Amino acid sequence: MAKKYKFDLTVDASALLQANPSEYYSILYGMENAVSNYRVLPGIKNKTKIATVVFDSVLAEAGCDFNAKDGEVSAVEIDVCALTSQASVCQYDLEQSWLALEMAKGSNSDFSVASFMNFFWGQMAKKGHQELAQIMWKGDTTGEGTLALCDGWLKKLCAADDYQTPAGTYAAITSANVLAKMGATLAAATNEMLVNPANMQFKVSPDVAANYRIATASTNTITNVTTGLALTYLDIPVVVEYGLPASTIILSDYTNFIYALDAEGDQDNLQIVDFSKTTLDRRIGARADFKAGFYVVNTAQVVWYGGAQYCD
Repeated sequence: MAKKYKFDLTVDASALLQANPSEYYSILYGMENAVSNYRVLPGIKNKTKIATVVFDSVLAEAGCDFNAKDGEVSAVEIDVCALTSQASVCQYDLEQSWLALEMAKGSNSDFSVASFMNFFWGQMAKKGHQELAQIMWKGDTTGEGTLALCDGWLKKLCAADDYQTPAGTYAAITSANVLAKMGATLAAATNEMLVNPANMQFKVSPDVAANYRIATASTNTITNVTTGLALTYLDIPVVVEYGLPASTIILSDYTNFIYALDAEGDQDNLQIVDFSKTTLDRRIGARADFKAGFYVVNTAQVVWYGGAQYCD
């Protein structure tokens, strides 16, 4: 006789109001594209070192004697910045909005409506990623405001001061010159970059991408209206980086840009509080803590159009 098992699961209604931590942090970190555009290092809680080794030469004529050349062993120190994403909403603002139709009758009723909270979490995560995208490139702890929260990749490139600069005079990118500037950037690539170009990417600011689309569409009259062309330049992917300053083009192996983050135990760092039950404020507050850091290795293998203007 077959045994029958019955599992009874009761889910508290308040659980519907909570965000999915994995989904929230995935949007916040931008993980959908991060793994293919940067070298992502999860689980970094504080300072750590990543080993690197460079070999001058490993091949030689065969013989009985062992005569190897020493490899150069070094390490890059990685650290992360402790950050937080916070937001709040006033109950009275909600009662006077479209949400009032879903709320219980009566003044000061419960305003934790599931449909709104799903929207709330999604918008909060997207806004957090927009600001993080600016920090990861233009962050500078000597400055002010949001960008002062952590040092970004451009500051690290400026400090190294050994990146490659394309030939020619710098000018703001337009649809008339974008193809020439992309070509000049590729022409400045080192031999080491060209030997193994599989991971090379053009990282461009939004205005460069827009002008590139216009310029390439003008030479593809069959598809320029109905079909979008893939963002590539001579088979090298062109990635739009919303944190880059205008008229910026960077060419590099994408693994040279290290994106360090904690991403462990994040489900415990995503919290929401109804302050009416604590401080009596008629607000709902949300907080998500996280850690992130940005480093560049092999800076001499990075071509940066606009670098001199930014670093000055």
